[in-house]
Amino acid sequence: MNSFKFLLRGLQKRGIMSPNAVSKTSQGLVSTKGQLILQLGLFSTVPPFNSNDNISPSSQVRYSNTSAKKTEHVVILGGGIAGLSSARYLLALTEKEKNLTISLIDKNVGSIDANKKSELNQSNSTENYESRAATLFESYVQQQIDFPHFNIPSRRNGNVLCPSLTVPWTSRSLWSDAFLPMLKNFVTKSGTPNSSIHFDWAHLVKDKYFWNFATHFLIQKFLLGRTEHQSKKSILEHTLQCFEDPTDELIQSIDCGRWAEGTKQLNGSIATMDSSGDVSLFCRGLLKNLLSRHGDRFKLVPGEEVTDFEVDEKILFGVTSRNQNGDFVTRQCDKIVLALGVRSAELCNSIGVPCPVYPAKGHLVTVSSRFDYKYNIALRGGVGYAAPMAITNSEGRRLYRLSGFVDFTTGNKANHERVDALVDAARADLPDLEIIDSSACHRPLSADDRALIGPTKSYPTLFLCTGFGSRGWSIGLGGGKLLAIELLGLKHDIDPSPYLPIRFN
Repeated sequence: MNSFKFLLRGLQKRGIMSPNAVSKTSQGLVSTKGQLILQLGLFSTVPPFNSNDNISPSSQVRYSNTSAKKTEHVVILGGGIAGLSSARYLLALTEKEKNLTISLIDKNVGSIDANKKSELNQSNSTENYESRAATLFESYVQQQIDFPHFNIPSRRNGNVLCPSLTVPWTSRSLWSDAFLPMLKNFVTKSGTPNSSIHFDWAHLVKDKYFWNFATHFLIQKFLLGRTEHQSKKSILEHTLQCFEDPTDELIQSIDCGRWAEGTKQLNGSIATMDSSGDVSLFCRGLLKNLLSRHGDRFKLVPGEEVTDFEVDEKILFGVTSRNQNGDFVTRQCDKIVLALGVRSAELCNSIGVPCPVYPAKGHLVTVSSRFDYKYNIALRGGVGYAAPMAITNSEGRRLYRLSGFVDFTTGNKANHERVDALVDAARADLPDLEIIDSSACHRPLSADDRALIGPTKSYPTLFLCTGFGSRGWSIGLGGGKLLAIELLGLKHDIDPSPYLPIRFN
């Protein structure tokens, strides 16, 4: 496909031009009325990373199986823990050869509150947005004061770093944890059932994506029996090793509020490998470091929402996104890493790639207490965890982040019954706790509660790094490294087979 056909197809796909309405001239694409389409600003193409090479998009390397050894361009979709970690290791593992460049696209990367956003928007410069969004919250204390909750997990969510969290939610009894509480709730009409898993059937029965997810879940749970706790343990422990790698100066330089030294489990024992930290602060620090240390090979594309993949005869070679002005922008590339969390399934479904990832709602509560524990706490009833934060308030009370529940329901608004249940469970260890704030967010849960990391069967140039569920903070960094090794074809640190997306084909 040459560049003319590439542009024409995009215009036709979006209804901007009919198949017979455009022709090619020495000036570019022109409509039948003689209007130069590219001057209308309706649609544009962005060549791979180095746009100053004076090479037309059609003559640049598009696919990785070319015989010539040229620089490969990877587009990463998603700027959360999965996308940023993938970028970090792709750049690190090609540091010597420098034969790979990255463009990372995310609508919400650098999301901030209204006042701070207004401050940034005073300049329309992309460079200004990138640099200032990455450095706006440099200290942990300032982060807690200035940065509000967002309904996006990697913006502000987890504090628990737990290699001990090996038991998948799929291993729990659907009868005792979901259906029996639902029946009791129906009889008593008492509101949301006080169970760790909740299904909002009134909305779910109409959702075709949920039934696709449920089908994969039932196959994995009852036919294939793939709980595989130890495979989950491998990536959890691998992630902690990545965090603590003394040779990785870039990661070690990020102050993300690491605090806890273990997790107190329900039986009273302490899982000593566990820790805690703030995922949002880590993501901001990582973004800042990538921009400052790999600026020649790493480009941030903020404020754009990916709308489509570009496919030619079963070859995936680019993505189209919509920018803040409403214009469509298409980028050609050699490989794509899809790390968009709950949106991953939507994009995969558009090209027929199995990706049973569904948004499961979790709840978060920030509290303070005079009890100063140095470990995470598994909450009574197994509903969630309390993680100590590396900060105390003006009265010297330790701050904790409570998180828990798996609710298959719509809407980002926090359910007060769920918040109350988390607080009540935490009072067993924090009897004097005081609530500071609460929120909810949807987590990208896979049908077998294991991440999808690696290439897809239908499109070898498309790699998934999604489906981390409630463990994004606990496995994100290790998952990004696993993805980078898989994409580059290097020797693996751990067995990648339990996480390959092909298991859902």
